Amino acid sequence: MKKHKFKYTAGRALRHIVLALWCATTAFPILWTLMVSFKDNSQIFTAPFAWPNPVISSNFSDIFAKLNIPRGFLNSIIYSFFTVLIVCILSAMVGFYLSKCVRRKGGFLYTYFILGMMIPVQAIAIPMFVHIKNFNLINTSPGIIITYVVIELAFAIFIMTGFISRSVPDSIIEAASIDGCNVFGVFVRMVLPLAKSGIATVGTFVFLHVWNEFFFALILLAKPELISLNLTTYKLRGQYSSDYGLLAAGVVILAVPALIIYALFQEQVVKGLTAGAVKE
Repeated sequence: MKKHKFKYTAGRALRHIVLALWCATTAFPILWTLMVSFKDNSQIFTAPFAWPNPVISSNFSDIFAKLNIPRGFLNSIIYSFFTVLIVCILSAMVGFYLSKCVRRKGGFLYTYFILGMMIPVQAIAIPMFVHIKNFNLINTSPGIIITYVVIELAFAIFIMTGFISRSVPDSIIEAASIDGCNVFGVFVRMVLPLAKSGIATVGTFVFLHVWNEFFFALILLAKPELISLNLTTYKLRGQYSSDYGLLAAGVVILAVPALIIYALFQEQVVKGLTAGAVKE
């Protein structure tokens, strides 16, 4: 018994050590960036890991003075909100159709959607740009939102199909159908309320992806009034030299909303992922 207890304690201690190291390596870049945002270039180059002395709090005020941060923030919110809204609606509808309406017959269609996750987004940059240009959507909000929806839809369908398949009982759908609900009524009244955790999971991940997206925003948006917060902070980078304290402050401003959103919805994300992974 003592030997078994020692093994269990040692194993648990090892897991704690691994988790502590993982947390440290994850938190260190965030804390270091926050610390650097209160330094100037001389402090960063001479003592990159030392505490700021003196503290340069003017970096944040200088960013708002040099750049149109509120406009970039609003644009990122608009792109993220409408992308999340459209992706959640479409993925929930497709997930319901594939998991409850066609089932085995929808295997090919499901595979077709999932193949989209295997294609790097950089590989579709040129054809995506050509199509967006042909529809005169370059430098427009609908153009970048459509691009984000296309990129995120495969992942969202993958999550929602598995979640609805395992978390929405067939008996509820059959009972609703017997009571006279059509397919749309079953989807709106039965499936959506039961799929809230899955939708929250998809919405959170899609929001984080869109909020941090830089590549397509760089090639599709050029007008100052349309660029996202990512591109706005990118302007802090100079051609020959950069103020890295300002850059770090910009990264902090960019990261804060994403951290807040994840903190608010992390419980729903965990519930959504675990509920979609466990069979009844």
